[in-house]
Amino acid sequence: MRRLAEPGAAAVPGLLAVLHTVERHVFFGIRDALRLIGPPAFDAALAARERAEDVPDWWELGHVLRAFDERCLDRYTAALRHPMQDIRGQALGGLENLGPAAAPAALAVMPFLADRDRYVRYTAAKTVRAMGAAAVPALRAVRRDGPGRLRRHALTALAVIGGEAALDERDVRAWERLVRVKVTEPDGVVRGDLPNHCWLAVPAETYEEVFPAMGLHDRRPCTTTMGLSAMDDDTATVTGEDGAKHTAHRVFVTPELDGWRLVYADSLFHEEAWDHHDLVSRISARCGQAQFFYQDDHSDSMIWTLARGGEVHRGYWRYGEPEWTGEPMAWETQLTEGSPDGSGEPDDEEPGASRECDVEGAARALSLFPGDVGEETRVRGHGWLAVTRPGIGHGPFTGALRV
Repeated sequence: MRRLAEPGAAAVPGLLAVLHTVERHVFFGIRDALRLIGPPAFDAALAARERAEDVPDWWELGHVLRAFDERCLDRYTAALRHPMQDIRGQALGGLENLGPAAAPAALAVMPFLADRDRYVRYTAAKTVRAMGAAAVPALRAVRRDGPGRLRRHALTALAVIGGEAALDERDVRAWERLVRVKVTEPDGVVRGDLPNHCWLAVPAETYEEVFPAMGLHDRRPCTTTMGLSAMDDDTATVTGEDGAKHTAHRVFVTPELDGWRLVYADSLFHEEAWDHHDLVSRISARCGQAQFFYQDDHSDSMIWTLARGGEVHRGYWRYGEPEWTGEPMAWETQLTEGSPDGSGEPDDEEPGASRECDVEGAARALSLFPGDVGEETRVRGHGWLAVTRPGIGHGPFTGALRV
């Protein structure tokens, strides 16, 4: 690697020319040699990427552009203004890799936190988080002294880095005032807003019992937008009184939607999906009933479960043993009554099997499917955001909460 870099700028054209012709382990050695060469290699790689829109080495050039050290900090900052979106994205990735050394670029990164593209916002948040505490003084200075056009972005960046704990008292009060105003306004839910990969449903009239049933604490009123944005950073590590590390989660309970409250807790539910019978049984004992829905597009896993009065009443769990729990309900079509081709021969299925293994159809039959929630949905009240450990508040959670 060092021998490749010894000629300096003179070696750059040749190294870039062979990027897409070599094996991956050789490619990474070439990338590291270009990083050692530094600014001249950055300039050449950027120019090559500008020409590489339809060339097969754009992937390799992206890896190279993200690999440079702090000698290229100014170049990364300038690249954030490049007309090509991919190059702007590579610049964000390069700054993320620099970590705290990229803190001088914090003001240039902040506007990307409000980009229309969700992936760009996600990348910008990772970049700001990687800068960490090194960026906080500059961000607080913007909050205090301006410029005004960056104040909102600075608040978002501070929340991404340190959550509520990174905000000063004035910002915390302003945030609380804004939330109080927002939760009194009608909370319309745009169709498609609510995730449909993992959620719980409970009757609206008994939803208050969800909080003790799940062991939730410090609940706060929130808008739907705020609750869903909390799911982007819903896990925190906290230190207990005994000095041990513990994991805490945020949980979002929606406003009432056509007589139901939905519960979102992405990380927590993913952990408990394979032992969810205990969860829904515990909640149904206090709420009368509880429904759990989970679908994973990657593994093709599918779960829907209905519990009543503390016991699982009916459910389907693809890849579970057994797959079916309980007896088919009135809205289901049993498979054991006869074959689909009408021959009269029963299917080779386990007892209680039905055609209704689909999460979407089960949710519509049992309560409501989140993907259907929209302008025609009757919405009452506001949502709640709570945490799974007592005494920690919301301070340990990072990430910007949108309202």
